[in-house]
Amino acid sequence: MSAPILYEQPLNERMRAFLRLEHLFHQVNHFRNGKSLWDSHASVSALIEILTILDRSDIRSEIIKELDRHIGGLSKLLDISGVDHHRLECTLQELSGQLQKIQLLPSKLGSEIRDNDLLNSVRQRTVITGGTCGFDIPGYHYWLNQPLHIKAECLSRWVSEITPLRNGIELLLTLTRNSAFFERQAAVAGFFQRSLDTQNPCQLLRISLDPSSEAYPEVSGNKHRVNVRFLAYTEAGRPKQISDNLEFEMSCCSI
Repeated sequence: MSAPILYEQPLNERMRAFLRLEHLFHQVNHFRNGKSLWDSHASVSALIEILTILDRSDIRSEIIKELDRHIGGLSKLLDISGVDHHRLECTLQELSGQLQKIQLLPSKLGSEIRDNDLLNSVRQRTVITGGTCGFDIPGYHYWLNQPLHIKAECLSRWVSEITPLRNGIELLLTLTRNSAFFERQAAVAGFFQRSLDTQNPCQLLRISLDPSSEAYPEVSGNKHRVNVRFLAYTEAGRPKQISDNLEFEMSCCSI
């Protein structure tokens, strides 16, 4: 049997930023040790997108707030009987360790990338369609054709400053995802609606769907309720909501 497809929908701006950065960090790590120049280019492109997100919002402060909030919330469980205290203490130590590392980071992140003339030239050309072609930036084309170990060393140095951010985001997302179990749900004629607990806001909605269903979810929501429409996949024309009932699994993560 094919593995289910997992869809995730953030329900606040902080979670949106975390998921986007996680997505880009995965791209950097996937392509950074690739053997072709296209692998190296993909890794650099993802790195530049990370820097753009860091320029637009204070991600460092957002991570610190979330780590502080989790430490405060989980610390209250230490005096409750029946809790796995060893696991809880290990989690609190990990959270505190990540918090200390991120607090030591400079307020303006990415100086190693921002001050690099080669990356700046690439970043400036990304606003132009096809602007990173070899004739546009011959210096970058030269770098892309260097031996793998040289490019790998450069990429490692460029990402080293923001690695604590990646680790902090991964820890927070792991805790969020593990805060709720999947429950079986049913969409009537391709539509599902659920009211949410405003006292314990859902941060991340996760939907697990069998790929054989030939449909995908379109999610809209706020702190009060979430609506899910299941659309039939098509390459031509606008997708339409399915008319059949559909079973799926969903978790509402609200740690």
